[in-house]
Amino acid sequence: MKDHLYPRISIITVVYNAIETLEHTIKSVLSQTYGNIEYIIIDACSTDGSSELIQSYPDRIALHIREKDNGIYDAMNKGLDHATGDWAYFLGADDLLLTPTVIEELVMYFKTPESVYYGNTYLKGSNKIYQGKINLMRFSLCNISHQAIFYPKSVFRTKRYNTRYKYFADHVYNLEIYAQDPARFVYIPVLISVYNDQGRSSTLSDDHYAEDIVAIMNRQFGPALAGYVWLRRRISGLKKSIQGES
Repeated sequence: MKDHLYPRISIITVVYNAIETLEHTIKSVLSQTYGNIEYIIIDACSTDGSSELIQSYPDRIALHIREKDNGIYDAMNKGLDHATGDWAYFLGADDLLLTPTVIEELVMYFKTPESVYYGNTYLKGSNKIYQGKINLMRFSLCNISHQAIFYPKSVFRTKRYNTRYKYFADHVYNLEIYAQDPARFVYIPVLISVYNDQGRSSTLSDDHYAEDIVAIMNRQFGPALAGYVWLRRRISGLKKSIQGES
């Protein structure tokens, strides 16, 4: 096999006490028909049997790190520290790769080693597909799911998530990459994963992100787009306030 035709894909799962779903996640990775996958699991010292489950696959998981962390993005950064692939991809401990052939299908699109490739994910709680091809206006308000995006090594070898943001550091991470070169983002019209959108990051707020996002948009894209984001978030907040009162 030639490396440029069969690049290594580092798949990273971070977990803490996910025994009810973790084995399904692991099996969706280990069942992939694509042969050049490095599977890394970062476990924050689970106490529910998740650690023992991971250890039951000693020959199939490239690296299992079991140690305390300072939140999900600290754990994800640890995964990036150890990834050796040409692209890195995150799959949550309650998420699934859609089919056993999906990585093999996706890699056929990976033509440029500097590109950030992304596709779609199925939100099982909302019963909908998220989200199609992005543009700047859309991207300023909603993120690309990290279960549907592949970062090249030129990005993940040097860039880390800002752990100030508890749940939305990946949006900041993606916006900063996009601001440098929007053409680097390449959309692949493929449904990649099944995402549990009832998880913590989908249902809880991130106060630091809410405080900073307008300033981040201003710094990366200028005052016009920052003003648009401020207005849209203001309107959304007022709607939620009215709904809460009714």
